Amino acid sequence: MIGGALASIAAVGAIEGGLVDYWSVWKTLRTDVFSESQKTQKEATARPDIAPRLSLVVLPFANLNNDAEQDYFADGITTDLTTGLAQMLDTFVIGRGTAFTYRNKQVDLKTFGKDLGIRWAVQGAVQRAGDRVRMNVSLADLSASRDVWSDRFDGDRMNLAALQDQVTARLARSLNVELIQAESRRSLMDQPANPDAVDFTMRGWAKVYGPQGKVTITEAKDLFEAALHLDPDHIDAMLGKAWRIANGILSGWSTSVTEDKKIATSLIDQVISTSANAHITKGNILLYRDPEAALPEFDAASEADPNSPIADATKGIALVTAGRAHESPRPVQIALRLSPKDPARSTWHFFLCHAHVHVQQYKEAIEECRRSINLNKLYWMPYVDLVSAYGATGQLEMIPQMTAELDAILPDFTVQWFRQIGYARSSNAQFRREYDNILDGLRKAGVREQ
Repeated sequence: MIGGALASIAAVGAIEGGLVDYWSVWKTLRTDVFSESQKTQKEATARPDIAPRLSLVVLPFANLNNDAEQDYFADGITTDLTTGLAQMLDTFVIGRGTAFTYRNKQVDLKTFGKDLGIRWAVQGAVQRAGDRVRMNVSLADLSASRDVWSDRFDGDRMNLAALQDQVTARLARSLNVELIQAESRRSLMDQPANPDAVDFTMRGWAKVYGPQGKVTITEAKDLFEAALHLDPDHIDAMLGKAWRIANGILSGWSTSVTEDKKIATSLIDQVISTSANAHITKGNILLYRDPEAALPEFDAASEADPNSPIADATKGIALVTAGRAHESPRPVQIALRLSPKDPARSTWHFFLCHAHVHVQQYKEAIEECRRSINLNKLYWMPYVDLVSAYGATGQLEMIPQMTAELDAILPDFTVQWFRQIGYARSSNAQFRREYDNILDGLRKAGVREQ
C-alpha cells in the first residue's frame, strides 16, 4: 500500500508510484514484518474494547451468477485479500474462517463492527457476462455505515487463475491506498493529544497520495521524521523518508545531493531487501547520474513481484534516461494495463509523453501530456514537454496558456535551468541529444533562456 520531469528528472514520479505500492506487501518475506502485524493482532486481542486503526474484515465475495467456477474464483479473491492485507504493518484483520460465516448474510454494519471490534469492511461481488468477468468492490466505514470507496475490475474468464492474480494485485493496491487515506482523515478529525509513530506515518503517506509539490514533500518528510523520532525502526517511516529525500533530489530542491543520496540509501538498505519496492526505490535513487545501473533494479523488482505495475512504469522512464527512449512505451503501457486507475497514473502518462517527445513523436506526446495534466494540474513536468512539443510543431496559439500555467507552478523556470538539471541526471550521449531537441522546442515556444 504502501502510493519524471523529463527522463532524467522523471524519477520523481516514478518514486511516488513505487513507494505508494510499498503497502502491497503480501509477498514480503522478511519475518519482522509479520511479527509487527502479529504484535498488532495481540494488542487488539488484549483490548477488544478498542478497535485498532487499521482493523478490518474481508467479507466473502458474492457470486451473482450462481456459477460454481466463479464460486472458486470469488472465494480465492477473498482468501488472497485477507492474507495480503493481514501482512500489512500495524493491521488487525479478522480471519478467513470467521469472515466466511457471514457468507450470503445481510449484516448491520454498525453492529457488525462493534461485535468484531473493527473499523472497516471490504465487500465485493463477481458477475459473468459472456466471457467477461466483472468484480465490484467497496470499502465500508463500519462506524458510519457507509462506503468510502468503490471500484470495478474487469477481465477475461478464459484464464481465471491469471485473472485472479491480476485482480488481487490491483485490488490490494487500491484498497491499501484508500484504507490509509481514510484512516488518516479519521485520525486528523480525532486529533489525538499524543500522536504515535503509526499516526505520523499514516499522515505522511496520505500526503504522498495527494497532489505533489514542494510544500507536500516538506510536510510529508516532517511527518516521517516525527514517526522515526518515536520509533527509529519503523519500516514504513524509513521508506517514506527515503522516498521524500529522493523526490527532493530529483526535483532539484536538494541543497546537498551527495549527502541526501547517502541518507536515502542508508534508509533503503535497512528495509526489506528482497521486496520489489525496495528494488524500485533503489533504482530511483540510482537514476540520478547512473540510469544504466538503475535498470537491473527494476528488473529485479519485476522478478520479485511480476504483478507490480510500478516496476514496469519505472523501468520505462529509466530507459528514456539511459538513451533508449524507443523501448520505453511498452513497459509503461503494461503498467497502465495492470492498474488503469492507479493513483500514480498521472506520472505514468507523463512517462509516455516524455518517451514520445524524445523520439519526436509529437502528436502522441501532446496527447499523453494532456492526459497527465488533466489528472494532476499541479504536476509541472508534463507542461514542459507539452510547451516544447507545441514549439517544435509550430502550434504557437497553444503556448501562452501552457506557459502561464507552468509559470504559476514554477515561476523561476528557464531553458538554462532545465538544461542544467537534465544534464546533471545523465551523461548518456543519446539522451542528451534528444534532450537538446526538447530545449530547442522550448526556445521556439519563446520560453526565456535564463
